[in-house]
Amino acid sequence: MTQISFLRAARFVITLCVAITLLSACDSAEERAEAHFQSGLTLLAEGDVDRALIELRNVFKLNGQHKEARLTYARIERERGNISGSYGQYLRLIEQDPDNLEGRRALAEMAMETGNWEEVGRHGAAAAELSPDDLGIQSINNTFAYSQATQNGDADGIDYTVHLARTLVEADPSLMTARRVVIDNLVRNQDWYDVLAETDAALTLDPDMGSLYTIRLSALQALEKSAEIAELLKRMANQFPKDEGIKQMLVQHYIDHQNLDVAEQFLRADMDPMSDDHLAVQRLIAFLDQFREPQAAIAEMNRIIALDGPNTARFKAMRAVLKFRAGDTQTAITEMEALLDSADRSNQTREIEVEFARLLFQAKNPVDARELIEKVLAEDPTQVEALKFKAAWLIEEDETGEAIVQLREALGQSPRDAQLMTLMARAHERNGDRALMGEMLALAVQSSLNAPQESLRYARHLAAENDLTIAESVLLNALRRSPTHSELLAVLGHLYLEMEDWSRLETVVRIMDDLGDIRTKGMSAQLKVTMLAAQQRTGDLTAFLSDLTNDPDFGLSAEIALIRSMQAQGDTTGAFARLDQLLKDNPGSLPLRFMKAYGLVSDGKFDAAEVVYRAIVKDHPNTVGVWIALHALQMVRGDLPKAQAVLDDALAALPDDPNLLMQQAAAHERSRQMDKAIDVYEKLYALDSRSQVVANNLSSLLTTYRTDDESLQRAFTLARRLRGTRVPAFQDTYGWIAYRMGNYEEALHYLEPAAVELPNEPLVLYHLAQTYVALDREDDALRTYQAAAAVTEDLETPPSFTPTLEAEIARLTAELAAGQ
Repeated sequence: MTQISFLRAARFVITLCVAITLLSACDSAEERAEAHFQSGLTLLAEGDVDRALIELRNVFKLNGQHKEARLTYARIERERGNISGSYGQYLRLIEQDPDNLEGRRALAEMAMETGNWEEVGRHGAAAAELSPDDLGIQSINNTFAYSQATQNGDADGIDYTVHLARTLVEADPSLMTARRVVIDNLVRNQDWYDVLAETDAALTLDPDMGSLYTIRLSALQALEKSAEIAELLKRMANQFPKDEGIKQMLVQHYIDHQNLDVAEQFLRADMDPMSDDHLAVQRLIAFLDQFREPQAAIAEMNRIIALDGPNTARFKAMRAVLKFRAGDTQTAITEMEALLDSADRSNQTREIEVEFARLLFQAKNPVDARELIEKVLAEDPTQVEALKFKAAWLIEEDETGEAIVQLREALGQSPRDAQLMTLMARAHERNGDRALMGEMLALAVQSSLNAPQESLRYARHLAAENDLTIAESVLLNALRRSPTHSELLAVLGHLYLEMEDWSRLETVVRIMDDLGDIRTKGMSAQLKVTMLAAQQRTGDLTAFLSDLTNDPDFGLSAEIALIRSMQAQGDTTGAFARLDQLLKDNPGSLPLRFMKAYGLVSDGKFDAAEVVYRAIVKDHPNTVGVWIALHALQMVRGDLPKAQAVLDDALAALPDDPNLLMQQAAAHERSRQMDKAIDVYEKLYALDSRSQVVANNLSSLLTTYRTDDESLQRAFTLARRLRGTRVPAFQDTYGWIAYRMGNYEEALHYLEPAAVELPNEPLVLYHLAQTYVALDREDDALRTYQAAAAVTEDLETPPSFTPTLEAEIARLTAELAAGQ
């Protein structure tokens, strides 16, 4: 054999060996994968789910095409409630086996559960092709069709799909998808008695379906069946013993219907101080603190602590919180420090530390509070209450991205926590994602089962977005649960004011009047006054206010409202006569003296008004409204030095008052001291970073009067919350920042509507013209520059951009003329 032929033979042998080795390795991998699969099935049969999942993951490492393993893994994850994990596994399954019926059915069902109707349609249609006679799949596709019909307002489509759903239920009573269509349609039509009948039938088949209880509860609330509501809540508490929210709802139901003794009896019966579960004790103590008195709660806590049960340390912390709320701040802090000083590191200790951090924060010690939270999270990065705390301060500091990461971690631990969802909504709001904000607020309402505060937040958001009908629905659902909640009623009343729905507004006012407490009566009276004024029923308004002046619950406030109404109607003489008589009887009254000065200003008697204002601030130097009125008086007179002197005196008395600081910032802007104005706005932002007005004004100054990148980035961070805004001034700010960052199309999207609404603001027109230039729209740019120049002609002091404005007009005029 030659050397060459020997080498060829050697290569052949080596290649053959490698091929054999690879082949045997493949066989070995498949065999090992099958062994892991069988081991996983054995563990699953023994109830060891966690180790079974590990074995199944080992299968995928060796054989990613193992369909039975993939199906088993997807089923387990779905049963465990990990919908996203299960969905991903089923998706992988149908990628390798598009005709897998179980996979298609499961994906359609889970997509329906999460409201992803596009995916329901896709997988439902594929499943129907595989098994057209399957009633369950028919029901899925009918549910999809019903959803489309309701979204499109297709009445015939709704009737047909509801009829088909009833037919499917008759054929197979266990088809919950079909039952849901029937029930949803009944809810939409407010056929509450039929809703009760259908939900009762469905719960007989599946007593663990929580959403049906919620629907049934809404029906009972709509029918005002108080006793049945209590019985249903008791049934829910028995069916879902670990759901503490249901017990809280039952207690709240008793409270709303003034059954405080029954509520306390329930709470005491549910409480066992020697149990490892502390929540029942916590509910009782919170009830006593709010509806009896703080000392009763502390006394009960002392009794429970004396029993020395397993939660004694936690109860001592709760007692310290009670003392803190009662005003004994130092005792509370001292007790907390002693409790934690020698405590073992444990989950309970960390929970107490979070509670202590809250007290420290309220006691104006944020540094130590944050240090404590960071310590807790260093030991347990999943501690939900600590994550809430940290996310809250991150949002306030505009670190919204990190806040969202923290909140997602917390939601993974506590997915139905309405407070977490509310915080997430705040983070999205600060980030300018109003759609995501609305989604989280809606989820918070759903998770809290229409609790008042969550419902109020969502309703206010909807009203701001002009979704008044949906806002009304949210408030009505909350009132079915809490029918005597005065703030819910008041917000609903203001909604009807905006809708000019006078009959329903009058109904709300009557309900509030019937509740009887002074605060609610005051809110009701304000609603009626506003309604009568909006309807221009001046005679009825005067008569109503006159009647209120004889009501001891209103007295002076009604008198002032009546005097203002008389002034608004032009009866200045009668208003002054009534006011002077009241002052004669009560010469030291701050509200009456303030009203007198205001009336003098309205009558053009500036010197006399100033004398009254200065007398008031001498007696009441901490009354912000009077300082602002005195400052406004000097501004009306055109005496800027005197106005500034008033502002200086006011800030000396109240250096951190936001209203005065806003006046100071405006004064600096008028005098073109922009750096000083920016400094004041920075102080205001540190005091309250939630203010959209402050964020807008500060970011506007940073981008209009500074050119460095650091100021631009700071402005963008501040103005992110303005994304999607419909407020013209905010549109201008966000649009100009987009321009400065080179996003010209986005800038145009905001600046054009701002210029339409603010045609006499030269800066807005200048910003729009600059954007047109960047987009090579010279004709539009010249026209807008000229409009800005026309507006500036009437200004005493030309704006700082005037030279650029004139130069651009000259340049564009010449270029366009040359182009012709």
